[in-house]
Amino acid sequence: MRNPLAVLAPRRFGSAPAAPTAARVPAPRRVPGPDVLPAVEFLQHGCTGEGEDHAPEVSVRGIDPRNDRGPATASVHLAVGDGGPCPDTVADLLARARPGDYRIRRLTFDVRSLDAVLAERGGRSLLDQLVASPADRVTNAVFRAAVAADPAGDLDCDVRVVGEGDSVAGRCRVDLGRARLTVTPLLTGSERLARRLAEARARPRDRAVRRCLEHALAVELSSRPLTELIGPHPDAPACSVPLTR
Repeated sequence: MRNPLAVLAPRRFGSAPAAPTAARVPAPRRVPGPDVLPAVEFLQHGCTGEGEDHAPEVSVRGIDPRNDRGPATASVHLAVGDGGPCPDTVADLLARARPGDYRIRRLTFDVRSLDAVLAERGGRSLLDQLVASPADRVTNAVFRAAVAADPAGDLDCDVRVVGEGDSVAGRCRVDLGRARLTVTPLLTGSERLARRLAEARARPRDRAVRRCLEHALAVELSSRPLTELIGPHPDAPACSVPLTR
C-alpha cells in the first residue's frame, strides 16, 4: 500500500519558498511630552492665590487636525475693573487704558492664521525644525530671533467688554469693534513659550500638551499690559460718536 505521507510530507514539512522581502515601514517618530503637567504651569510661575483667580482663559485653535473648520477671527474679552470707565470703541479703550482698569478675561485665536506671518518673517521652516526637536535650545533661540524682528500686530481680532448684566444668561456685552492682535511676540517671548508651541504642534491630538501651551500663555498675559497686546486697526472707521448700547 502506498504511504500517504510520502506526498504530504514534502508539502507540510519541507521548506517553503522565501516570500519577497516587504519594504520596511519606519516607526512613527515619538516626540517626548512636555516637561511639566498642565496643572503645574501656574504653580511654577507664581500664579497662585489671587493671581490664579484673575488669570485669563486662553483657547488656542487650529492645532488638532480633527478640527477642520477654517481659521476664525481672533477675539479678546475684557473685564472692567471696579469703578473703571466702560469704553465705546477700541480707540476709546486704548486712550483710557491704565493699569488695573481693564483685565483680559478670555483670548481666543487660531494658530493657522500665523503661518503666513511666520513665512514672511522667515520663521516657518525654523518652527518645523523646532517641532521635530522641541528641546533643542539652539533652534529655539534662532527661531525666536527670526520672528521677533517685527513687533507689529499680527491678526485681526474682535474686542468686547463682558460683565454682569441683565442680558442673555446674565451676561452683558459691549462690542468695541475690530483691532489688531499682537500674538507672535507673545508666543515667542521666551524659550518656554516657544517650546510649548513646538510641543503642541508635535503632538496635535494630545489635549494635555495643548493645555500646557494655553496655561503658559495665560501666565504671560497676566503680566503684560493691554496696550502691548491690542493695537488700533488700520482699516477701522473713524467715528467720534459713542456707539449706542
